[in-house]
Amino acid sequence: MNAVRSICLRTGNAGKDATSLYQNPDLIGLIYAAPYLFADEAICFVAEDEEGVLGYVAGATDSRSFERHLELNWWPQLRKQYAEPQGDPAMWTPDDHRINFFHHPRPVPADIVQAYPAHIHMNLLPQAQGQGIGSQLLESWGASAAEKSVRAVHAGVSAANEAGLKFWTARGFEPVREDPQGGSRGTVWCGRIL
Repeated sequence: MNAVRSICLRTGNAGKDATSLYQNPDLIGLIYAAPYLFADEAICFVAEDEEGVLGYVAGATDSRSFERHLELNWWPQLRKQYAEPQGDPAMWTPDDHRINFFHHPRPVPADIVQAYPAHIHMNLLPQAQGQGIGSQLLESWGASAAEKSVRAVHAGVSAANEAGLKFWTARGFEPVREDPQGGSRGTVWCGRIL
């Protein structure tokens, strides 16, 4: 779990290293990586070499069910551990924004979930990028999802992550909506029929 959370941090700035943005290096991984390791609806794979884990793919077969799971089993413990930020949000640190998400998670837009009920995240360290590892992880995830009767999947991509958007669209994910308020710099929702 620590390797996956570390990769999430090291790719959490629109695909680049976010380590310098956070005082608490665990926060971003507590949203986009760790919860997938503890949910029945989740499918996760890692890529590794002799040095360790290079990347991961994680997602849920039913996004709404996963959101309910988080509300019952994940967010409450984090809300006890991290006090809700106070004051002017314009003055909040990146840590404050992530902690605020623990207290006020944003559900995926209804039209996205209706058309693409499952969702997926993928993060690869720079040394793993451009070698086909992401495609292999995606194929493994897709095959496992198909076995569970998943018919369509979405990915939320940071609007600032041009390389990430290029990756997803090259693999059949079509941009279906842009949300300027999503994430820290806007989100492009992409969907694919499996």
